[in-house]
Amino acid sequence: MASKQNQCEICFKENAVGHCETCGDVGENCVDIHKKGKVFQTHTVVLYEAVKMHEDGGDKTNIFMRDITEEKCKQHPTERAIFLCNVHESMICGRCLHSEHIPCVKEVVDLLKEGITIDCEKVNTMKSLLMEVKDEILLLKNEAEQSKDNYKKTADKCVQDCMELGNTIKRRVDELTSGIRDGITDKHNENLTIHSHITKLCDEKTKWCDDEDSKIDNFVDNNLAGHLYLMSRHFEKEASDVRSHLKEMKHKHTFKGFDFKENNVILKCLFEDLDEVCEQQDEVTGSDDGNANDVFASTPKINKTRRELTVLLNQAKDELDNSEK
Repeated sequence: MASKQNQCEICFKENAVGHCETCGDVGENCVDIHKKGKVFQTHTVVLYEAVKMHEDGGDKTNIFMRDITEEKCKQHPTERAIFLCNVHESMICGRCLHSEHIPCVKEVVDLLKEGITIDCEKVNTMKSLLMEVKDEILLLKNEAEQSKDNYKKTADKCVQDCMELGNTIKRRVDELTSGIRDGITDKHNENLTIHSHITKLCDEKTKWCDDEDSKIDNFVDNNLAGHLYLMSRHFEKEASDVRSHLKEMKHKHTFKGFDFKENNVILKCLFEDLDEVCEQQDEVTGSDDGNANDVFASTPKINKTRRELTVLLNQAKDELDNSEK
């Protein structure tokens, strides 16, 4: 029987859950000590109620558990709790039945009169149900493990496909921009050639001007009027020819201008298409029993280009207009 304070008589720190014939009332931790300690192997402990005990396989102490009808009422420690109140789902004694549980009298079961015994069939049914539940737990665990592995492979493949798509886009962009770069380089080389021709002509004509100027100064300084007269006869024509050459060079050899403008419309369309192609979607796969799994999947492949889709759209509009007419 438990002490009035219902405390362990060994540690005095916890409520008693059983009674040792040698030590007196014991708490849960002290019951564990009785189970493990060699000095307690000859002790006999009777538990008051079904409490969770630690199992270590080395139990040598005689520990028994009282049946529910042998336990004392929590409200009246001197009375045995032999009644089950189905309304409150609790064990009660006769005093409880005739006080707090009078309205529940029709739902109170006298376990002693019921003659409750171990029903092997019910035990087997309960154990069978437990086995079924354990099988379902194991099945779910295995399915989850398999799904994790499968979806890990799917995730790895999606990452690889995404990287390959990025590399493909980079290669294609490099191919397209390399042509533009080559065209810019070609134009720049043409401009270098034009600059070379113009510079060469300018150097030649500058030398002619310097030579003619030197001749004029020499004729004047040496009073060579005849030479100056002969020079002046064709001087204007020669100067006009030089100007014509300069004008012809200017119009024939023009520099190639170039500029690179970023097409924001094209980039916007490209990015929108990439968002659609690379969109991350949740694909739901399940069965009729309501079980479903969310898997990570990419959008289906788009087989037609924007131009092809535009052509099809225009065809559909034309067919619609003709049908209305």
